[in-house]
Amino acid sequence: MPVAFTQEKQYMIIRQLQEIALTLAKDIPVRKIKVEQLTAAAGISKGAFYKFYPSKEALFYELLRQLHKDIYSPALATLTDESVQDPADALCKAILECFEALNTSDYKRFWLEDSLEIMKAVSEEEKLAQYTAETELFRSFLNHFGTLAVSEELAFNALRALIGTVYNRKSLEPNYETILRWMAQGVCSHIFL
Repeated sequence: MPVAFTQEKQYMIIRQLQEIALTLAKDIPVRKIKVEQLTAAAGISKGAFYKFYPSKEALFYELLRQLHKDIYSPALATLTDESVQDPADALCKAILECFEALNTSDYKRFWLEDSLEIMKAVSEEEKLAQYTAETELFRSFLNHFGTLAVSEELAFNALRALIGTVYNRKSLEPNYETILRWMAQGVCSHIFL
């Protein structure tokens, strides 16, 4: 971090950069957003930007991770609800809630068009850390309900494949929501005993 900025000022600049980036990412592809746009709006130099983030993609990856948490938080509440009687139904509901949250998000364009490009710029270590965190999340939910009907690996792969359909939704329109619901019900019904 820049030594010329106090810790409080550094925090304010980071928040400004994030807010500016989010505002721009709603409507503009990340590849078209210039670091100069971000720094001009935040009132810092281009050189100072690189003291906060190693690249523009690092900033947008941080935002992507935060949006990921925001979108998945309601689903996590469903998955950790102690009153859940049918884990397959709860998992299906959580998946559909996530897709609905994504579909109604102000950042839908950012998710569907920019996230794959941003991920290409992320280090392998960061991708592995994200993959590990997601695997632990799946594991904690799946094991919360006891014995699975299939291996953990098969359950994880099926869930990841289901989640990956979001990037193919245009080719499945206008029936995407129906297809998604059928797929989610099918996948979830095979995971639990």
